Amino acid sequence: MSQRQIQTITNEFLDELQLRARASARLRAIHCLHSGDWEHCHRMLNALTPGTYVRPHSHVSDHQSEAFILLRGKLALLIFDEEGSVDLSRSRTLSPADGILGMDIPPRIWHSLVALEDAIIYEVKGHPAGGFVLERDKNFAEWAPEEGSPESAAYLKQMEDAARRLG
Repeated sequence: MSQRQIQTITNEFLDELQLRARASARLRAIHCLHSGDWEHCHRMLNALTPGTYVRPHSHVSDHQSEAFILLRGKLALLIFDEEGSVDLSRSRTLSPADGILGMDIPPRIWHSLVALEDAIIYEVKGHPAGGFVLERDKNFAEWAPEEGSPESAAYLKQMEDAARRLG
């Protein structure tokens, strides 16, 4: 295994990542800080732009907690119950102005992100032995439309409306 370089997170790099997100068809961009899928702890910078649809999902492995720390911008982290209703009492708007800078989500909690303005988060997610395997990474909610489907735009609007109710 080769020695990994130290990575420094600068404002200039975050500006570039946000530009990549705006130019992306998905309206988001990820920069991995970890060396590969085999690592048990994935660390990422995730830039999101308003209009991006992050399909609600959960992580079923006990090793897959997921933490988000807001570096800039404003976004809502929505928590859902098993039927797909937004749980406003556990959902939060991440905003430096409001003093809420991050959340740690345990496994098996349905969640999604809604960009209320350009935002960048530092995301950390655990993985079981063997590291990341796409087929077992996320359990997508059956009650939420697939990304890119005709229904996803209307569903995103519902999530945005719920995010605005958070205050």
